[in-house]
Amino acid sequence: MNKNIGIATVIGISIIIGVIGFQMYETTYQRSTADEYYSDTNHNDEKNVKHVVYPPNPQTLRGLTINKDTYLMGENIFMTISNIPIGLEDSLLIYTPAGQGYSSIKFDGYEKSSMKHYFKPSLLKQLNLCVKEDLIGEWTIIFAGLPNERLHFNIVDEVLPGQEENYITCSVERIEVMP
Repeated sequence: MNKNIGIATVIGISIIIGVIGFQMYETTYQRSTADEYYSDTNHNDEKNVKHVVYPPNPQTLRGLTINKDTYLMGENIFMTISNIPIGLEDSLLIYTPAGQGYSSIKFDGYEKSSMKHYFKPSLLKQLNLCVKEDLIGEWTIIFAGLPNERLHFNIVDEVLPGQEENYITCSVERIEVMP
């Protein structure tokens, strides 16, 4: 009798472990490429556009947080700054992979204790960024008042489906959205 209970217990535990393993495998993020997205005709399966982008992987430096460490060209980079002390006036400086200043975002603790900002790295005539290769690589964000502390993110050589026209020629204005 005890032998049968032991065998049933081992079989039950094995089944539970198998079901949990299968569910974990099925719910893991499966990234597909932009080429796979375009080759798929129905876009109702795992090759839809939400699986072309990289998954969230928040990066933080002091009160600054960006939502990922890797982006496709054409993706918005979402930044939040929280817990800004009253009286602190500073700027976020954003640099291209070549070390060229791309943007400066000022914030003031007297006005707000937090802020959100979106931007989309784009080809810009006034910065002489006219080929998409200028955008590919490791970007850097620093606080102007703390130049030795840096936050990095990467832009890979793949364009978000539907954004290709933004990476053919230089734009006159940068693509930024203030929420």
